[in-house]
Amino acid sequence: MSYLENPKDFADSRIARLVNLNTGLAIIITVVVIGLGMILRGSILNATTPFKDEENGIRGQIPANWLLDANPPSYVFRAENPNARPFKTLIQASLQTVGPDANPRSVVDLLVVQGPNRLPGYDVQSILQTSLGEDEAVEIQYSFIQSDPNPFLQSVPVVVQGIDLVVLRGNQAVILTYRDAVDNFERNRPYFERFLQTVEY
Repeated sequence: MSYLENPKDFADSRIARLVNLNTGLAIIITVVVIGLGMILRGSILNATTPFKDEENGIRGQIPANWLLDANPPSYVFRAENPNARPFKTLIQASLQTVGPDANPRSVVDLLVVQGPNRLPGYDVQSILQTSLGEDEAVEIQYSFIQSDPNPFLQSVPVVVQGIDLVVLRGNQAVILTYRDAVDNFERNRPYFERFLQTVEY
């Protein structure tokens, strides 16, 4: 029996083809929208803004939309992610005057001695010889406990993991720091790696 002999079969066949076509188009559009969303999200997460401190001779690209503090004398700048919880992801650059015989390792040894006085529960996890560009560097990884300084706010202390990367510049040690809650440390570490790729000192 042909379609002309049974119009109902012909109509059912057309409807089935249209349903299949619409389903296929919906799947394609969904995949395209998800792909564009991932690209847009990636570009937002990877967006940076230039930082330049002419007085101290440090410049680089820091994550866009992070809070930048470049005033206190204890560091050149500090950038924090205001949306990070439970600890605001931090990238910092600081300078320390050193003697003529200093090397990155001797600066790290001093940081290790000072650590317990600066950071509660300070614990060194590793010290590695490395490089930054063409310069010799030493990287120290550590952890500490961060508590809310406000005694009226009862919050659970946070275990924070950190990196201090030390390079020498004349009679100064450049200390580049990354800190984050231990649970977010590896996930957010690419922010610090991108900063290291652009930093000039």
